[in-house]
Amino acid sequence: MTFFIILIIVFLIIGIAEQVYFYRKILGAVNYFLGHLSKLQKILITTGAFLLTFVPAFYAFAEWFIIEFHIAVFLLLTDLAAVIVRKKNITLPEWAEAVYKTGAVAFLLTCVVIGYGKYNMYHIVRTDYDVTVDKSLSHEYTIALVADLHYGISLDAEELQAVANEIEAASPDFVVLCGDIVDENTTLEGMDEAFSILGGIKSRLGVYYVYGNHDSSNYRNLDPSTGDSVDKHLRKAITDNRIAILEDHAVLINEDIVFVGRRDSMKGMGLNEGRMSIRQILKNADRSKVIVVAEHQPNDYETLRKAGCDLVLSGHTHGGQIFPFGFFAELFKANDMTYGCEKWGNLNAIVTSGIAGWGFDLRTEHHSEYVMIHLKGKNDQ
Repeated sequence: MTFFIILIIVFLIIGIAEQVYFYRKILGAVNYFLGHLSKLQKILITTGAFLLTFVPAFYAFAEWFIIEFHIAVFLLLTDLAAVIVRKKNITLPEWAEAVYKTGAVAFLLTCVVIGYGKYNMYHIVRTDYDVTVDKSLSHEYTIALVADLHYGISLDAEELQAVANEIEAASPDFVVLCGDIVDENTTLEGMDEAFSILGGIKSRLGVYYVYGNHDSSNYRNLDPSTGDSVDKHLRKAITDNRIAILEDHAVLINEDIVFVGRRDSMKGMGLNEGRMSIRQILKNADRSKVIVVAEHQPNDYETLRKAGCDLVLSGHTHGGQIFPFGFFAELFKANDMTYGCEKWGNLNAIVTSGIAGWGFDLRTEHHSEYVMIHLKGKNDQ
């Protein structure tokens, strides 16, 4: 929670500074090219600059805000370059001075970055990890991991079905849906659609689901068709498509794997309210079996390690999604991991960047992905 407070404060400070800076750059460019202005012209240009820079700040999740942020960063870099040029007493040709004053380089670089972000969001890659645990398995298992679809932000039904077909073609033993498959902006029809497609993925041992912090939010409206809460509609959409929901519950898979699905630590924003400890969940479990945990948010790894867990699967972070959020997440240790596959003693931890993103159909940090995990026992080496 401390991280989020710090992030909000930093975001506000940067946002206000960026708006003032961008505003002054627009006025500076206009004055450079138009020279002396009449009082009316100054009022019109000042008003236009204000609307262009400050108004998007009132809707922080508008994509224009992200675009404007990148323009401001690149403008600042060009300003720093200009300071260095002046200190070196280098005289720029008139055309270079004009390019600098217009901010053309900053706009071009922003177009490149935003174009890359769009490509990154819609170009979904398959990421494979080989994980070997220090326990025996009857054979190697392939686990498909999907998280953070936030259905409706980027993929439509046809595109999601194409990804589902790819996952099915990889012949997973079981599929893990690790939270935030839908969110507060997903329609009821979209909810049904997403789980129908993902529940239709054929695997040997089934499809399992754990809630994220978005897809079971407590700020949902009622379902107008039935009067039921949307959370109830969500649960029905999941279970009607033969997807098993695990909330602080463990199941034995194929007499080989104790698979644990955790209740999300922010469900209902109660912050761990009603959440069982991993030791409570595993109280009657056979600890000699391989223990795999699905936990939407990548936290409490040390507790999982001490409890004898072998593999934890998470999402939530989106790999940062938009720079510099991933940088701040790493800096302030918002989670135990932000992305990738790491070892924590005998605990193997995997965090996926997610199959889509939240808020914007834009990714400037890490790609969109689904993950295939090849799980081996010590007897498979």
